[in-house]
Amino acid sequence: MPQNEHLRLHSEKIQPDHQNRLRDWLQASSKGRFSEDELKLHRCAALAYADPRRPSIRSLYQMLGAMLDHDGNLTGIALNCPSYEYFRRLVLTLPADYVDHMRYGRGIGLWDIVHDAGQIIDDIAAATPTLPHS
Repeated sequence: MPQNEHLRLHSEKIQPDHQNRLRDWLQASSKGRFSEDELKLHRCAALAYADPRRPSIRSLYQMLGAMLDHDGNLTGIALNCPSYEYFRRLVLTLPADYVDHMRYGRGIGLWDIVHDAGQIIDDIAAATPTLPHS
């Protein structure tokens, strides 16, 4: 598949513990009715979810469908597009710590999320002018 030539997992930039979890994810996602080339493209699209630009699962699925259609038009071979549910499940089975690290730059815990939300509320409250009492 032409797109696969440019999609490479840059494992030299990935921490060893993440590499091991991603290797397990690749092995677990190898079952199904798709060819190895189709699976590779599905995995590449799913792994793109971990990008710092934070693409949505739906946008990645739409991109995958467009890529499969484009390849099918180029080669004349109809390629199987996975169902949205299959693709979503593939994305959601990515190692969560790897996704958090790549999308947010660090491991994210619930305390961090609540703390950041609290800071936003404090910032908004501090910037809101108070009305005089009558």
